[in-house]
Amino acid sequence: MTKVEVQKFRGDFQLAMAQLEKQYGVNVSLGTIRFDVNGLSAKMKVIKGEQIIRATKNDFQIGDIVGINHKKVNPNDEFEIIKINAKNVKVRGTNGLFTVSPSLLVKK
Repeated sequence: MTKVEVQKFRGDFQLAMAQLEKQYGVNVSLGTIRFDVNGLSAKMKVIKGEQIIRATKNDFQIGDIVGINHKKVNPNDEFEIIKINAKNVKVRGTNGLFTVSPSLLVKK
C-alpha cells in the first residue's frame, strides 16, 4: 500500500465508524497506522459513552474559575486563570501556580 492509499483508508474508516458510533453509543479511535506493500495494521479503541470534547485555550479567558481534571489534583479545588500562553494556561490556586494543558481544564 502507498501513503496516499493509507490516508484515504483512514478517512473512509472514520466515515464508516461514524455510523457505528451513533448506533451503539460509543467512540471509536484508530491509532497510528503502520503499513507496507502487503497491507496495514493499526490499534483501534472503542469507548462506551458520549464523545468527550477537549477544551482549547480559546474556550477560556483570564479570570475564569476552573478545575483541573487530573488524578493528582483534588476535583473540588478551584483555580483562577492568570495567563493564557500559546500552548498552556497558567492558573493560580491555594497550593500555588500551575501551568496546565487546556484539555485538562474544566469550567466551574
